[in-house]
Amino acid sequence: MRFVRWIAALLLAAVGTYVLAVIANAQFVIAAHNVPVSFDDRMNMTAFDVSNMWLYLVIILIALLIGFLIASALKRMLPRLSRIAFPIAGAAAIGATLGLMYWQFQTVPISGARSALGFFSQVVAGAAGGWIFAKFTNRRTVS
Repeated sequence: MRFVRWIAALLLAAVGTYVLAVIANAQFVIAAHNVPVSFDDRMNMTAFDVSNMWLYLVIILIALLIGFLIASALKRMLPRLSRIAFPIAGAAAIGATLGLMYWQFQTVPISGARSALGFFSQVVAGAAGGWIFAKFTNRRTVS
């Protein structure tokens, strides 16, 4: 049961991170063009990105899996870190993933993350995913 909860929490964290990251990405891409965009068009473009950037979801899922496994091991060795381990791991996983993308491609394929603020928004989405993961893995079942 614990393993199932862990996997479910990982999936929820990945989806939460994905949605926040893609929303931020869409807004940074729209803003980069420096043209007025109506609220309706902005929402349509954002919804389109959320429904079509599935490869980024897979990348986020793998990154968070690695980050949360490392955080789980570190939590045992450093109990004071336990409250913030997963948000830090989520943020670090996304930051490292974007860094690896840059290293591999000489650019960041997530174009909304090319500015410092855009990169930071992706890292914050990873931290939010870590928070989601921590909330769902720390739930106690009442019998």
